[in-house]
Amino acid sequence: MIDLTAFLETLPIMAKGMAGIFIVMAVLLLSIKGLGKIFPE
Repeated sequence: MIDLTAFLETLPIMAKGMAGIFIVMAVLLLSIKGLGKIFPE
């Protein structure tokens, strides 16, 4: 069985990891779009 207290203690760490991944993906997407505007085909 899963240890509920340990799970609840690690939730903020998991949330920070997810937020970090989301922020990195957003930055990559914006930089790709920005480069597309600077250097059009």
